[in-house]
Amino acid sequence: MPQFAKRISLLIILSETIMTEKTKTGRRQAKPVRAGIFKDIRRLADRFQDAIYHYDLESRNFSFFNKAFREIFRLPVKTGRRISVEKVMPSIHPDDRSTLLNAIGKSIDAGLNKGEVQYRVAYPDGTIRWLQDRWIVLRDRKDGRPLALEGFIRDNTEMQIADTQLIHSRQKALIGSYIVQDGKFRYVNPEFIRITGFSESELIGSDPMNLVHEDYRDYVRQNAVSMLKGFSDTPYVFCVRDKLGQTHWVLETVTSVAHEGRNAALAYFMDISELRRMQGNLSALGLMIGTISHSLKGCLTGLDASIYLIETGFYRNKPARIEEGIDVTKLMVDRIRKLVLDILYYSKERELKPETIEVWRFAGDLAESVESRIRAANITFETDISNNSGKFRVDGNILRPALINILENAMEACIEDQRPLAHCIRFSVHGNDDQVIFEISDNGPGMDDDQIHRIFQLFYSSKGTKGTGIGLFVTRKVIRQHGGSITVESEPGHGARFVITLPRRTAAEPAPLNVQQAGL
Repeated sequence: MPQFAKRISLLIILSETIMTEKTKTGRRQAKPVRAGIFKDIRRLADRFQDAIYHYDLESRNFSFFNKAFREIFRLPVKTGRRISVEKVMPSIHPDDRSTLLNAIGKSIDAGLNKGEVQYRVAYPDGTIRWLQDRWIVLRDRKDGRPLALEGFIRDNTEMQIADTQLIHSRQKALIGSYIVQDGKFRYVNPEFIRITGFSESELIGSDPMNLVHEDYRDYVRQNAVSMLKGFSDTPYVFCVRDKLGQTHWVLETVTSVAHEGRNAALAYFMDISELRRMQGNLSALGLMIGTISHSLKGCLTGLDASIYLIETGFYRNKPARIEEGIDVTKLMVDRIRKLVLDILYYSKERELKPETIEVWRFAGDLAESVESRIRAANITFETDISNNSGKFRVDGNILRPALINILENAMEACIEDQRPLAHCIRFSVHGNDDQVIFEISDNGPGMDDDQIHRIFQLFYSSKGTKGTGIGLFVTRKVIRQHGGSITVESEPGHGARFVITLPRRTAAEPAPLNVQQAGL
């Protein structure tokens, strides 16, 4: 209770005491003295913006009230010094009368010294005002019996309207917002519900940190506290997980508010995942341009060298040099073609156009397209393809270059291996009723654990400046698009083994309905 209000309360008690006390001679205080004190008390109380009252429980009368009290309950100006509760109760909204009486009864019966409640008053013209009523319970010093209530009533109409408008704006906001009190969600708006995927009932009463990615919880806690204390006004970015486990990047800012009369934190919560994705794409684009430019520069240098070999071979009549130049030209053109195809597939999403293909024929064409180049590099090429491997339904136009990319990587790894051994690449195909499994292995230099973990990352290449880091990324993307998987096993000095598992039918296609299943 405010200090000024306490003083008013003491003056009310003092006035009641003056009315009943007698002088030592047995006579009451002189009437002019009492009247002067009452006049000063009323003048002081009438200056107070809040309504002030003294309510006698036994007589059910308000024995003291100020000007603000008369205005709130629209009492006549010439109302006497006392007024019964029946004169006041009709002004209270019918839906709130029981709430008020229950709150008063609870504070009296439970032996409490104070109480408070919010209710409305309704006027004949339809106007409604929101009031916050706080009181203290005056009790008999001997037996604790309740004697009276002394209270203060504040008009919270403007605040209530502002809160209602704020809630309405939160509900319609295009960004998420929520209120946290005592470490629990107390309010969430529809946009916050949409972002997180949880229902309002699932969120209210839960710990907000449960949504925050575990790597960011300390970071969020520190930034939120700093902002609430006024040390920072910079929004912070972190990751949250929705109900499905998907990650969202969010931008958040928090501020202190009062919620239901107590301190709380209001947060505004914006999903910036798409912005982060665009930033990532721009970064990737810049890195890709740099990588591609470097690769093309190497190819152009190789073409310059091949042209030089061809020209000098003609001038000096050296067919071997011409042949070498043509081979280099073919190699550079092939690298450029492969680079362009990888870029085109990476830069544009395309739907699969599956067709039913015989596995042995698809695998045989695949092996034939790379066999000559592998053997030309003095590498043994072994195949194990069964004619009874059945059929599968795939988009051969994009699956074929994806698997060729793995075979070419194996060839290049063997070429780069400086160890004096007979290099070999093995290509086998087998399967079962549901899957087709391709295995590509080599006895090249192999890879360590770090390389294995990063080999499918975009722009990562174990070939250094000779690779673009796009090929295996695209290969895995194609395989996954077919509903398949790719794994790699390798150790330094012991080669590498890639296992590609593909369903006989793409995941998006239902199995054909036969006559027995249809019941025909």
